[in-house]
Amino acid sequence: MESLSTGASVLGPAALNRATLVRQRLIDRRPSEVVEAIEAVGGLQAQEPASPYVALHARLDGFAVEDLDGAIARREAVKATLMRTTLHLVSAADYLRLLPALRPMHHGLRRRGATIDDAIVRRLGRSALEHAATPRSNTELRAHVEREARMLGVDLEEAWWWVRLRHDFIHVPTTATWSYGRRPTLSAAAAWLPGAPFAGHAAAVDHLVERYLAAFGPASLADAASWSGLPVATLRPAIERLERDGRLWRGRTETGRSLVDLAAAPRPDGSLPVPPRLLAMWDSVLLAFADRSRVISDEARAIVVAKNGDTLPTFLVDGRVAGLWWAVAEPGGRTRIELEPFGTLRVRDRRALEREAERLSAFVAPHEPAVYGRYRTSTARRRPPG
Repeated sequence: MESLSTGASVLGPAALNRATLVRQRLIDRRPSEVVEAIEAVGGLQAQEPASPYVALHARLDGFAVEDLDGAIARREAVKATLMRTTLHLVSAADYLRLLPALRPMHHGLRRRGATIDDAIVRRLGRSALEHAATPRSNTELRAHVEREARMLGVDLEEAWWWVRLRHDFIHVPTTATWSYGRRPTLSAAAAWLPGAPFAGHAAAVDHLVERYLAAFGPASLADAASWSGLPVATLRPAIERLERDGRLWRGRTETGRSLVDLAAAPRPDGSLPVPPRLLAMWDSVLLAFADRSRVISDEARAIVVAKNGDTLPTFLVDGRVAGLWWAVAEPGGRTRIELEPFGTLRVRDRRALEREAERLSAFVAPHEPAVYGRYRTSTARRRPPG
């Protein structure tokens, strides 16, 4: 990697952008073992089944769908509710080391108008986990919880909401395309990863902070809190421990905002060239910061992120979001990637994006030629900025 500097204490927008993209493997695409890559980029958003695959395809040279399918089948990678109570695909080792830090946030959420007693939630949860020692479809597990809730005289919808949020379930692979369907099958985590111990809470918070900084730093504590869903006060002791160990870098933005990072992590010069890249829906690079301006403008964000939180598939030019893309199925099993730029592209950028589009179309065509197609109509009323 060229133009690396670890000594600068003030970072401008371009330097922050390059630091993020280097760590997210969006500049220098190389072959990599899949589980190692998932850990290095801080896990992968997984609300849409195809997204972890598209995200890895953007980051790794020579990546094949079977590489991730195999890791999931071997239970080396798992899909579960984690950061911000959203679905992520992480390594099994990271699941055991991240979830204990996040459980207080999961348990602390409150449902509007909630009346159910915590003791009943625990009882229903124990029963649900026992039932899910054998993988159960979402429908089967919900029916089990509802039968128990009916006997206890509690609200069925409320019981199901609490049981899912407060207990440790892992999504089980069930389909040939992208491993997971849109109707989940769930297993109790203890049954899916038998004998694997969870980390203690303090160690888990330390691990979460280190994972975040390694994948997305330099960043502010507010950024780390936004990514994880945890309060700054929970994260600060981990930062202090890194500093006592001599492993923390401190700096600031040009506007004076405080930044922290792992001392040994790369912080490239802002002039480092960046190739165009096509990103998955809900790509973590767009969701990992309270201040997302290092990768996307407010105007573009108004198009990319819907009111319900859907984060559409985008492409980067010079490291910043410059438009949307869509996979369109054509006769004969072909896939065409359509680019929707937010402004006029330079000829060289358009050509580089077209090469990326050809690479992606060859990747998705055998599996789901129109990946993300069902989201496209939701953007019809939107207009590009500028």
